[in-house]
Parts: sequence; C-alpha cells; structure tokens
Amino acid sequence: MDFLSCTIDISLILGGRWWGEQKGLVKGVAPESVQSLDLHDPRLIRYTRALGPLMLRIGGTEADRVRYTLGKKARASWEHRLPTWTALDKGPAEKDQLIDESFYKITKKTWQAIADFCQVTNTQLLFTLSAGPGDRDSKGAWIPDNALRLVAYTLKKSIPVAAWELGNEVNGFPFFHGLRHRVRAGQYARDFFRFGQLIGRVHPGARLVGPASAFWPTIGEPFPILKYLCRSPGAAYLSAVSWHYYPQQSSMGGFRLRKATKFGMTRPDRLDEVARWNREVKKDLTRLPETENWVTETAHALYGGEPGLSDTFVSTLWWLDELGLLAREGVQKVFRQSLVGARYGLLDQDTFGPRPDYYASFLWKKLMGPQVYDRPTFPDGQGLPKSLRIYRHKNQRTTTELLIHLDREKPYSLGPFKGGPKTAVRIVLQGEGGFDGSRLLINGIPADEDLVFKWEKKKTRAKYTLDETQFDRFEVPPLSATFLVFST
Repeated sequence: MDFLSCTIDISLILGGRWWGEQKGLVKGVAPESVQSLDLHDPRLIRYTRALGPLMLRIGGTEADRVRYTLGKKARASWEHRLPTWTALDKGPAEKDQLIDESFYKITKKTWQAIADFCQVTNTQLLFTLSAGPGDRDSKGAWIPDNALRLVAYTLKKSIPVAAWELGNEVNGFPFFHGLRHRVRAGQYARDFFRFGQLIGRVHPGARLVGPASAFWPTIGEPFPILKYLCRSPGAAYLSAVSWHYYPQQSSMGGFRLRKATKFGMTRPDRLDEVARWNREVKKDLTRLPETENWVTETAHALYGGEPGLSDTFVSTLWWLDELGLLAREGVQKVFRQSLVGARYGLLDQDTFGPRPDYYASFLWKKLMGPQVYDRPTFPDGQGLPKSLRIYRHKNQRTTTELLIHLDREKPYSLGPFKGGPKTAVRIVLQGEGGFDGSRLLINGIPADEDLVFKWEKKKTRAKYTLDETQFDRFEVPPLSATFLVFST
C-alpha cells in the first residue's frame, strides 16, 4: 500500500538551489546551492526500502527549469507515431528562450542513477516533466520537444516510470518566474490535452498527473487551474489530480501567511483545514469517477521546514493527523516532502539518520491497514474533547486505533470499557525531553534503527514493549500519539 509516499526534490539530486542555512528567496527557491545527493548511498537505500511500498515523486520548483540532454535519437524513432502538431517550427527566438530559461540538465548518467535507485529500493517513480517558461513558445503554449526526448529515451532503455506529471505548481509561476509567465487555466488545460495525446502514443502504460497546484492556508489555490482542468477535454487523460499543501510557512522564506510556531499545528481548526481544501478538490472530481486524488507535496512548513520544529516531534503529531484525516477523506496518495533534505526531510540530509517523522511513518506503514473507517469505535462512545483525535484502520489481521492528543498539559483518561478490559498492543509516541525533542520515544524508549530493521525480532518487541497487554483503563499523555493494535 503506497498511500504514504515520498518525494525527493530534483534540486537536491542535481545539486541545485535547496534549503540550507541561508534565509530568503530567489525566484521562488532557496538562495544557495547544495551538493548533489548520492543516490547510491547504502544507508539512504536501506531506509528508503524499509518504508516500502512507496511511490517516489521527483519534482519541485526547479523541475520546470530542466533540460533533458538525452534521447534525441530515441525521439526521432517515434516521429511516425506522434501527433502532427508536435512538428513545431521553432524560430530563433523560441530556441534562445529554451536555453536561457534552463539552469539544470539531466544526463543519461543522472537518469540511470534515478532508475537504479528506484529499482533497488522497490519504489515506483512519478516524475515531474518541465512545463516552465523554457518549454513554452512565444504565445505561452507548452512545447513537447524536451519532454519527448526523456520519455522516448525512457522507453528505449526500458526504464520503468509509473507516472508522468506535467509541471510543478504551475499556478505559482507568477511567483517563481514573474507575472508575465503566468499560465492561465485554459492554457494549461490545452497543454494537458496535448500532453495526454503525446504520452498516450509514446508511453501508453504510464499514468498522467497534474496540475500539482499549490494550495495555501486560508486562501486556497491562487491563480486556480485545477477545477478548469477537471472540466476540460484534457481531463480524459487525467489519471490523478495532484495538489500541494503546506499548513504554514517557515522563517527560511520571505512571504508568510501563517508563521510556523511550536504549538500552531496543535490547533484542531488548523489541522482540519487540509480537509477543507480536499473537499474543494473532491467537488472538482465528481465528474471524473476514475481519476484519483493525490497530494503530491506536503510538509510541516514551507521553505524547507522550520529549524528546531519541523525536524522534531513537533512535526510528528501534525504528520500523523494529516495522514489519518486525508485517508478518511478518501485521498489515494499523500507524498511527504521530503524523504530526505532540509528540515522537513524524514531523513537527515547529511547523515541519512531517521528523524521522528521517519519512525512515525514506518509505524504507520506497519500498523495502519488499507481499510479506513469513517469513525472510530473506540472508546465505546465516550464524549471526546476536541484535543483528542482518533483514526481507525484495519487490515486482515488487526484493527488499529490511532489516538492523537493535542492538549499541552493534561492527560486524557480512557476507561473503564464496556464488556471488560481490552487486549491490545499499545505504542505511545512522545518527544524525548519534551514536545520539541529531536528524538522519538516509543513507550519511553528512544527509537533506534533496530525498530526498523529488526521489527519482527523478539528482542526488539521486548525492548519497545510491543506485545499485547490487557488493560481496563489507561491515560493518553499530553502531546502524544498512541497506536492501539487489536487482533481481529
């Protein structure tokens, strides 16, 4: 089940602009460049594989500034199967624009490294193709040549790509590229129709995804595209609609509607806001019953995350709650930004060591089954405070209740229970040393790699107290998450 999936930003793979120590924005991205990510690192591979099954999205803002310097011969071999409109006569102005608007290149070596990483980690690849100004003609229409080279080469080399996405946060182009490069909804819908015709002929087995629209807290989707795409002829090619949501913005960037704070995302109304925007997306999908709903980027705070918060247990309660809420809302996939990198990465960018959110994601994968219930049955109809949020999932062997307690000070007492004591595995997550602890406690024990790589071992289960116990009542600690796993 790849409901919980992940991203790696193309900037990190190519050594582009990425969130380090400097604050500020340059064309919508970080002001400094970083060393490219080593996709062959055994520690990165091992931790990625342990989270499987996953779909891995490679995209990000810089995805719309990339040249694919491969596949010219492969593209020519597909010429006879392409729609006639792909034979565009680009004049010198358009050729110059293609060069000037591009900062990065994907070579055969880079593309093969991405393919190898996906193969060895058993992840499916969702790749974001450039739809930026460098891939548009003087009238603003998308030019397919760049994408065609990559897709044709991919097919020639039998590199498995599960899905292609057209552009990254296209509705945000006025912020990233300037107002004159805004792509209006009607234009993107026409672009996607062309995209569908093209990929349908060259790579008919791939899923097609878009428009990766950015939704902001309080204002939703600026320069909206999504609903128009869903009503356009291009929607016939839409396998999944994609959108992004960050509930707050970190101090690393410039423009902030909602400042990231320690307790900001313990407010139920702020946690519920993602469901508000999801309902808007679901309305747009009512006429497209076969099209899935994917959140292809989300994290605790925009601009790489907030230092000292997004890389601690502070993020974990938000993360588990958003997973539970979006699963209940019927979203098919949620992609965590990011698997590795900056403050919001599940893994540390330098050491590839797991952060609290990685361990929480691992436990979600192990414990929260694919069958999602609208409402929990536990705890026996007791009136619950707004600070206690409960999500219920089931697989073939177990039913799991995830309890998230947002109160800062008071524990919540559950029980006694109707029908007598309960028998379950109880797994309590807290931050070591407090809410903003950088290490995760599992039943009071600091989480370590043995939880991940020796999950089934008796010694591991004994260390973290992962065996069934019987209880008539228990207290849910303040600022904690608790998995209760019942055998079925």
